[in-house]
Formats: sequence, structure tokens, C-alpha cells
Amino acid sequence: MRKLILIAGPSGAGKTTISEYLTKEFRIPRVVTHTTRPKRPGEKQHQAYHFEDDASFSKLHFFEHVRYGSYQYGSSKEALEATWQHNDLVSLIVDIQGASSYLEQLKQQVYFLYVTTSSKQELEERLVKRGDDPAKIQERMSGDELNQLPDKLAASAHILVNDDWSKTKKLLKAIVTSL
Repeated sequence: MRKLILIAGPSGAGKTTISEYLTKEFRIPRVVTHTTRPKRPGEKQHQAYHFEDDASFSKLHFFEHVRYGSYQYGSSKEALEATWQHNDLVSLIVDIQGASSYLEQLKQQVYFLYVTTSSKQELEERLVKRGDDPAKIQERMSGDELNQLPDKLAASAHILVNDDWSKTKKLLKAIVTSL
């Protein structure tokens, strides 16, 4: 059966690091999402994103999509199916609203991994360390931006507290082996 490791959690918890590790260590590809924003220097089409214009974006079938400013972002059924063509086990990073949509639509095909840390202070330190804008860090630390796990999704979530990378790698190996 095809499976999707759905990765969600607050900024700084390690979602991207985990997704990259799954790809590098276990050859589990990440489903590439779509955006209408322009490519940034160094970004490649179909690797960072599927870069779309408004017309091509509107033709896709989305599990979830959002608009930030004048740009759209979303994860499509087409991208998931294309990734599953090459591998029965894939990963995808989403926000909490996206997780809810995938869980509703794909049910048992989703392994929902909620990544967090044991403290808010640890998250803040990671955001500072990676060079995030101090104003954005404060915005994320004060409320809804934390991407906290709502009660309605807690029963479906496998919570991974990512405080110690060596322990996290062992847990990821156990997860991949079980899937």
C-alpha cells in the first residue's frame, strides 16, 4: 500500500531536516508542492517547488492551498501521484490545516508525524540560530504561528520530540522499518 509520511509542526522543530534525512538515508522522496511566487536564486523547477502561473495553478487539484500576499501555495493530488509513481513511501511537509485535509482524504495511507521540541525556548533558539528575522521570530512565538497540534488531530498524530538528533534518527529508522 502506498504511504505518505506527513510532517507538520512549529517552525524550527526540524521538519525540513527530517524530510531531507528521510530522502538521504532511506530514499524516501519529498512530494514537491506548488507556488505562483517567482523562483529565488538557486531554486530549481520541480525541486524547490513546481513554479506555476495563476492559470496553471488553477488547473490543479489540491489537498490544500493558501494565499500569502499575492502568491499562492499548495500541495496537489497530481504531485502526490507523480511521486508515488516512483516510490510507495513518500514524505510531505504541511501546516496543521493541510494535515487535517490529508488525514480526511487519505486516511490509512497517512502516517502523521508531528514534530516538536520539549520547550518553546528551544524553538526560539533554533530560529535565531538559522538566521530568521527577529520580528518574525517574535510573531511566531506569540500565538497561532506556533502550528500547535489541535485536539482533533492528536489521536492521529505520532509525536516526535526532536531535541536530540541522534535519538530522532533512531526513531525515524524505527518508523521507516515499520512502514
